[in-house]
Amino acid sequence: MKTLSLIAAFLVAPTLVSAGATVPSPSSSMYDPTFFAGFTWTFGGQSSASSVASAGSDGSNGLGFTLKVLSTNEPNTLAGALGVTYYFDGTFGCDAGAAYNHGVSSLTLTYDFCRGEPQIGLGVIREPSSTTITSPPPS
Repeated sequence: MKTLSLIAAFLVAPTLVSAGATVPSPSSSMYDPTFFAGFTWTFGGQSSASSVASAGSDGSNGLGFTLKVLSTNEPNTLAGALGVTYYFDGTFGCDAGAAYNHGVSSLTLTYDFCRGEPQIGLGVIREPSSTTITSPPPS
């Protein structure tokens, strides 16, 4: 079931990102969907409560490494987020939520559907392109 969820996340992510894309206006900066890589922590669920009590014994502490697709890399703005997480206890997660971009870093607040827990993440994104799109000369 988790494998199916991971495959679905990778298949749905490009569709969701492209559905929210808009055509840039002439002479505007270009902001694109981007990848996010970082560390994450789940909290508030049943497994988190047990992991806090047993963090040293079985290693299940809700910490993990995550890869996400964000709807934009525009700085100082909110973006949609969809991703997968490898937790250091050997489990996987699949999540969706929101991100706040700041320069080349981003803070995510998502919900992990595979684990049934909210998740917070901190990581890096690609810097926006500084090129501009200009209108073609009049004919």
